Amino acid sequence: MSAQADRLVRKSLALLKKYGQAATLTRRTVGAYDVATSAPAVAVATYPVTVQVQADSGQDKEGDSLAKGSTVRAARRKLLVAAGGLSVVPAPGDEVGPLEGRTWTVLATDPPVQLGGTPILYTLRVAST
Repeated sequence: MSAQADRLVRKSLALLKKYGQAATLTRRTVGAYDVATSAPAVAVATYPVTVQVQADSGQDKEGDSLAKGSTVRAARRKLLVAAGGLSVVPAPGDEVGPLEGRTWTVLATDPPVQLGGTPILYTLRVAST
C-alpha cells in the first residue's frame, strides 16, 4: 500500500469515527446439510465496522423512483463503510446493524473508492429487515 493510500485510509476511518457510528457486519455462510438436525450448518462471522448512514435518494441505478404513497423503498439507506481494518469485502446478503434501531440487509455493494488498488471506502445499498 502506498503512503498516500495509507493516509487516506486513516483519514477516512477518523472522519467516519467522528461523524459516523459503530455497527457490526454479520455474514452467514451455509454449510453442508446436517442429517442429525435436519438443517444445513450455518457459520456466523461478525466484523466491527464504522459507518455513516445516508438517506436513499429514492433513485437507484435502474432508475426506479419512490412512488408517492409507496413504502416499498422507504426502508432503504446507503451506508459508507470504512475499508480500513475490515478483513472482508461486504457483499449482498450480509447484515449491518444495529443502526437506527434496525438490522439492515446489504442489497448491493458499489465499487469501492480506492487509490492504487487499495480500498478506502465501501458504499453499501441496504434495506431494513
